[in-house]
Amino acid sequence: MILPPALKAGDTVAALTLSWGGPGAVPGRYLAGKSQLEREFGVTVVELPMTLQSPEYVAAHPELRAADLHAALRDPAIAGIVSTIGGDDSIRILPHLDLELIAAHPKVFLGYSDSTCTHMAFLAAGVTSYYGPSILSGFGENAGLHDYLVRGVRA
Repeated sequence: MILPPALKAGDTVAALTLSWGGPGAVPGRYLAGKSQLEREFGVTVVELPMTLQSPEYVAAHPELRAADLHAALRDPAIAGIVSTIGGDDSIRILPHLDLELIAAHPKVFLGYSDSTCTHMAFLAAGVTSYYGPSILSGFGENAGLHDYLVRGVRA
């Protein structure tokens, strides 16, 4: 298994919507999660074209969701990828994913729930990924981040 380089303060991470279009449905929650992720870990979060689209548009375009993942992997300025939320639709991106590209550009991928499909693609490509919080759930908690979440992500 390929172990991607660890994220560090100052890195740029991409917020990707690979399943449900949650950031488009609840933008305030997305912005809260983005802010906490940036503040707690010292990273800069960037959006790709599908990140903030409406749930309906996101659902209609699995190929564009996969294209966002590919773009994040190819971009040398992006050190890691964080899923915005799970859902029930990421299985539809699988036929569009380039496993050789994932292997050629190993980066931290963090997400849970429906992001498991993407974790399985990383596994098939031979790249370690990380099952953990998403921006809307975990990082977007209204009461702040739990200590165990911070310790787990830092590990």
